[in-house]
Amino acid sequence: MPDNQYKNLVNERFFECINMLKKSKQVHSDREFATSIDVSPSNLGDIKANRRSVTLEILNRAFQRFGINSAYVITGKGKPFHAQSVSGEKDEDRATEVIVVATQDTEGNTTVPLINHKAAANYLTGYESQEWFEAQESIQLPTYMLKDGLCYAVQVSGDSMEPTLSEDDWVICRLLDKSDYRYINDGAVYVVVSEERGIQVKRVKNRLQQYGSIRCLSDNPKHEPYELQEGQIMQLWRVEWHLRSHLPEVNYELDDIQGKITSMAEEMRKLQQKLGSV
Repeated sequence: MPDNQYKNLVNERFFECINMLKKSKQVHSDREFATSIDVSPSNLGDIKANRRSVTLEILNRAFQRFGINSAYVITGKGKPFHAQSVSGEKDEDRATEVIVVATQDTEGNTTVPLINHKAAANYLTGYESQEWFEAQESIQLPTYMLKDGLCYAVQVSGDSMEPTLSEDDWVICRLLDKSDYRYINDGAVYVVVSEERGIQVKRVKNRLQQYGSIRCLSDNPKHEPYELQEGQIMQLWRVEWHLRSHLPEVNYELDDIQGKITSMAEEMRKLQQKLGSV
């Protein structure tokens, strides 16, 4: 799909959500919607006329104010609004959502932002701005690798997940909706985002139903596990692919020892056969 056509579809879905808000009388006009999310009416008019594209910052504001589902706006999948927004849940009770620029080329490959070490360190202060995402490098992946939703590529930092994941490896992950948190799989690997610890890749024990928390585990026993209460979880991203920056080294010395043991066992077998014949 050409970029212009894709951007126009995103704009159309965005205004579909606005029209639904007007129909439910949450806002009475495009102008009222624009001012409620601190956007100039003329800017919104340009988006409606496809003279410019809806930005990440505007989508984030629309999510925070009205619960508009950015995944629906960007991909066309899912529902236009998060279920919580219908029930009148307060803004501060909603999960923080991050918007990611994910565009498709004419062959269906999807461009996914790369969050490297430096970007991860600044993530909590910069992720809501379009400029932050535009400053990141990206990678193109075939559509079959990416499930529904918003996807990221995150660079692994440190040795806490060795030997499963090594320093500088990359994980391709999918942002989960807050409503999915209680159903995450025990023992699966997730990117856990919290204000206290930032972005961390961990194996997660789901204790939300019983204790209202998750237990974050490292595959490397040198690192202690820790608990996060549900309210401390800013985001969870399920790891679905792993890109390794290097191949693990083969221990040739161990292989040589194993070979010698095998040879000795064969010699012993032959010697036993000779003794048996005597």
